[in-house]
Amino acid sequence: MLFDNKITMNIILNRIVGIFKPWFAVDSRSLGLFRIVFGYLCLFDILRRWEFIDIFYTQASIIQSSLTSSSYKNFTLLNTFTSPWEVHLFFIIGIVFSFMLMIGYKTKLSQVMCAIIIISIHNRAIMLENAADFFMNCMLIWTVFLPLGISFSIDSLSNTLKNNKENSIDDLNNRDFGVNKSQTLYSFAYFCMIYQIATIYFFTGLDKTGYDWMNGSAVYKMFQLDTFLTPIGYFLREYITFPVSKFFTYSTLGIEYFAPVILFFPFYSYILRFLFIIVYSIFHISIRLAIKVGLFSYVLMCCFILLIDKYFIEKFKSFILNRYKNNKYILFYDSDCGFCHYSIRIIKRLDVFQRLVFADKTYIGKKPKSLDDALSYTALLYNPSNEKIWLRHEVFGKILIILPFGFLLGWIFFIPGVSIIFRKTYDIVALKRTNISKYFGLPACDLKTKLVKEDNSNDLVLPYYKKNLIYIKKTVNFFVLLIIFWSSINYSLAANDGVNDLMEDYGFGKNYFKHNQTLKKIAYYPRMIQRWNMFSPTVLSTDKVLIIEATLSNGDIIDPFTGVKPVLDSVDYDVLWHDHNQFWRKFSSRVTKKGRKSVLNRFETWLKRYNNIYFDDNLYGNRIREVKIWSLSQRNKDINSKANYKVSKKLLNSKQSTKSKKKPINRKKN
Repeated sequence: MLFDNKITMNIILNRIVGIFKPWFAVDSRSLGLFRIVFGYLCLFDILRRWEFIDIFYTQASIIQSSLTSSSYKNFTLLNTFTSPWEVHLFFIIGIVFSFMLMIGYKTKLSQVMCAIIIISIHNRAIMLENAADFFMNCMLIWTVFLPLGISFSIDSLSNTLKNNKENSIDDLNNRDFGVNKSQTLYSFAYFCMIYQIATIYFFTGLDKTGYDWMNGSAVYKMFQLDTFLTPIGYFLREYITFPVSKFFTYSTLGIEYFAPVILFFPFYSYILRFLFIIVYSIFHISIRLAIKVGLFSYVLMCCFILLIDKYFIEKFKSFILNRYKNNKYILFYDSDCGFCHYSIRIIKRLDVFQRLVFADKTYIGKKPKSLDDALSYTALLYNPSNEKIWLRHEVFGKILIILPFGFLLGWIFFIPGVSIIFRKTYDIVALKRTNISKYFGLPACDLKTKLVKEDNSNDLVLPYYKKNLIYIKKTVNFFVLLIIFWSSINYSLAANDGVNDLMEDYGFGKNYFKHNQTLKKIAYYPRMIQRWNMFSPTVLSTDKVLIIEATLSNGDIIDPFTGVKPVLDSVDYDVLWHDHNQFWRKFSSRVTKKGRKSVLNRFETWLKRYNNIYFDDNLYGNRIREVKIWSLSQRNKDINSKANYKVSKKLLNSKQSTKSKKKPINRKKN
């Protein structure tokens, strides 16, 4: 009876643990796919700032490094490396490590370096940051504690090549041997990332307490913001009637409120998360097509990859395998060549959908004629269904097309003219393959008798000190994560006004949740800002733009950003400068705030700098002699309102003469 009770208790405990398993369990392949996309976003985030290095990120730039400091210090190495060549080198290092992260080479080092470099770049010019920067900072920190290189990486490929050495054709065709097996990982860091995604939606929705969100006019107001609209958004604006606005306004609130429920609902998680990925991806794609929100939508959708369940990965893999099971290619190669054999072992690991069968001259089955003669100078790819053959460099081109995402590069091998270079290169390597094999210490001939199959058992007994080091490392990681996690929770509760408004409504008093100063410093240092108040509590009701009125050396007056005469009486979409990005838009909206006089002065100096080449395409060899910096604003009308608000303008660099309304005097070029 006692034994039966223990079995029953274990069954109950296992079921309880199984309920909460999706909160902590992630498939290694999901981590690998996430790393590839996230690494690309890191690379893109650095590259899109490259042209602004001298404008915003060096000591001589428009924004001084002192502006990034406050009572709470921010981490950035760009307060130390400030000269142009140092900052350019800093960006180059970031580009290199972002690429390394994407391909999974020295993955853990790449994760740490990307976090240090990108957070340093973000925090050097916080005047330009937006919610996407906050979120990316958070993801860079959380992912440091995850093994992102465990799948689809050069690191994992290298490990399997080292630990599982196929010594025969049978080993190569045994798909259970030599490949990196997927596994389910349990991690508190993964839980933190899911929590991070959920809190963004929850607090964004909770902060939307304004009248426009309550009466359904918020989406209409959003489409009235000319400075935020994309061309698609501008086209759609005339179709945003009040009923349409109400539908999308309340749908947005529902989507944001239900996100945490879907992500943390303990039952049928694999179905709910699959639906979450579809619905919320459509939601963010729609937002990005209509409104300029920087990288925010892309970073969020990148994190959706982490929600892909093992069940759906296996289903997708089975679908692909069944689709191609009768359409496989046979790759013949010289199995006596160590270099060739090593290359085939790499190809096997990349062939995740098992579309290749590996063979040599001993192959029994349907094969092309003159195979033995061909193998003396080339590998050969054969399609038995149509008897088509690829030789020499075309073999690698076709293999790349067969491999997942290889089509991005494989077509290059077949370009007329370029293919000649690949063919000659292949012939040189094929001719020297014996020397190459010897150089790398690989067998040059008679591979099957010279290689000894190794014991690939993973049942290795670690010394006690290594076990203790692993235990200590995991313990330290957990407590560091716990501290960061707790600081994020405290920051979220204190910084988002919707929470305290709700607590006040239920009689808990005003400002019920307050910042713990120590925890705030922890979150603030890498700027893991948890204030998710996008378009909250109400949507912006006023368009604000910065217009530069520059007098050139030939007497012409233009806006150097557009190259045409500045328009100072309208902020309509048709007359605005739209060839800008997050940085100029954020700079323009924030430089007008109080306490930014020094930035404004540096901006004016930069505009008139003799060696400023940023506007060369618009100045046609002239120089900017004088500038007037205008701030224009116009209140947008509410839905169903007939009111028309006038444009108000203010001269920001007031030391200039305010007689700008007079007709400018044309001066001849000296």
